[in-house]
Amino acid sequence: MKKIWGYLLIFILVILLRNNICFFYGNILGIFKLDNNYYNGIISLKDEKINYLENEIKTISDFTNNIKLLNYNYKISKILYKETYTTNKFLIQYGTSDKISVGLAVTNEYGLIGKITKVNKNSSELTTIKDIKDLSVVVNESYGKLNYNYRTNEFIISDISNYDKVYINDDVYTSGYGTIKEKLYIGNVISIKNDGFKKIIYINSKVDFNNLNYVLIVGDL
Repeated sequence: MKKIWGYLLIFILVILLRNNICFFYGNILGIFKLDNNYYNGIISLKDEKINYLENEIKTISDFTNNIKLLNYNYKISKILYKETYTTNKFLIQYGTSDKISVGLAVTNEYGLIGKITKVNKNSSELTTIKDIKDLSVVVNESYGKLNYNYRTNEFIISDISNYDKVYINDDVYTSGYGTIKEKLYIGNVISIKNDGFKKIIYINSKVDFNNLNYVLIVGDL
């Protein structure tokens, strides 16, 4: 009889306290679920960091392997950040205290990126060739002016005669006129159109201007 009353008392208590029991049980499950999510998050962040470091090491390795043939003094720098989303200007390491001056070329393993257009004590402004007007370039023995067409997203060389010998896949380099050193690789010819007595030459740059990490400041350092 006592057992029956005991079971009945337990049953009544369960009915009366069912909301509190469910709340307590839910909190316990929530704690375990939170812990699982927390540790999963840590593991995910760790994997992302490892992938980032592996990519960073590969980038540096590819970068250094492809600059061994450069014949000028250079300083390896890192892109700090893009100044705004609407311009092609970047802030990079090193400034006047590191003998950096306006007009020095900036390149990487894929080609010319731009030049230094402003210098502070410990940092410099890089303006890409997309925003440099009438950059003097040479294709074979022909000299022309390079500009970027934002409407068509193309690099175009003008002021080259129809009689000049320029062909598809020819390499394009800086001419050396101005502050940028000569024979810095820019890209290759992908298309040629005749416009009266002149050629309109379209070139391809292998530089990914949306994914710049390490660069070379090139010149008299």
